[in-house]
Amino acid sequence: MLRFLPVFFTALLLSIHSGALLYITSTFLGRFFASDGVSFLYLLAASGNIVLFFLAPRLLRYFGKSLLLLFFLFVTGGAALGLANALTPAAAALYFLLYASFLFMNYYFLDIFLEELSSDGRTGEIRGLYLTFVNAGIALGPLAVALFARGESLILVYLASVLLLIPAILITLFTFRPKPAVSSHREPGSLPFKAWWRNGDVRRVTLARVVLETFFAFMVVYVPVYLHRMVGFSWPELGIIMTVALLPLVFLEWPAGEVADRYLGEKEIMSLGLFIMGSSLLPMPFLGKTLLPWMLLLLLSRVGASFVEITTESYFFKKIDATQTGLLSIFRLARPVSVFAAVIIAATSLHLFSMEKLFFVLAVIVFFGLHESLYLKDTR
Repeated sequence: MLRFLPVFFTALLLSIHSGALLYITSTFLGRFFASDGVSFLYLLAASGNIVLFFLAPRLLRYFGKSLLLLFFLFVTGGAALGLANALTPAAAALYFLLYASFLFMNYYFLDIFLEELSSDGRTGEIRGLYLTFVNAGIALGPLAVALFARGESLILVYLASVLLLIPAILITLFTFRPKPAVSSHREPGSLPFKAWWRNGDVRRVTLARVVLETFFAFMVVYVPVYLHRMVGFSWPELGIIMTVALLPLVFLEWPAGEVADRYLGEKEIMSLGLFIMGSSLLPMPFLGKTLLPWMLLLLLSRVGASFVEITTESYFFKKIDATQTGLLSIFRLARPVSVFAAVIIAATSLHLFSMEKLFFVLAVIVFFGLHESLYLKDTR
């Protein structure tokens, strides 16, 4: 396991950084733009991220993953620092677009490092441990909001998050050995959508992942705004609620990955997780400002999400190897595509329904993912 530690610790630091900003950025942008403007910025950022994923295999061929990871970490930190000091709408928009477009590329390159070190027989365990580090960081992030937010001022949260990227950059600089390409195998410059579509299991697990990422996008972009502005929770209260809600992602994914490897396979755990996610969303529109019920339901939703996250990861990476960066790009496109879809769906829904009805819309999407998972061929 020692060989995995540089990847794990880089992911931990990056995730504490992103977790600190995850639930406050939409509200921060709301100081400069109306809700439609904020949604439009998320659409643009998702579009930028999609373009980068399309270019990723070609960039890897020419620059190698080490140099690219270092570059994207620098840009991510610089953009977050710019957000901390943004005083005009133009500056806030520019730095947000850079930040949101570039952030998740860091995880893409860490994926490749990890896949090169992993064996299929332990994919669930290794991915589960990796995601434990990732989600531990994301869970710690809201604590930074609780500690550093000063009323409505969030500048200290942004500054603290930027400092966390410095050791991540140093690990990348001195630990990951630069190579000119992922391997001697040359993939086509365009993404292999035909091969992806023909492989039914890879296609279905990708669609299940799209559903999961859509759930996360709703939870990040719209739920904090709803709980803060509509329900009336303060930022310190939200920091505590979100930290508790994220605990299943920290503590359940590693053991769930081992269970999938040794006993059940991914299909059953993934389907159970999607059912729990969808069911936990249904009571949310009826809740008022009651801290414990919100905390418990959001906690339950993340129990389901933790099962889906580790099993989609494990299942997918059992189906590919480190040379298939095109399929990996398509799989990781789930995140920006889901943000794009979530904004479109939410914006359309908000023109038809009140904001609390978004939970019902999201439940329908989650149950679509359950349909996809039930048709997977199990790995055991």
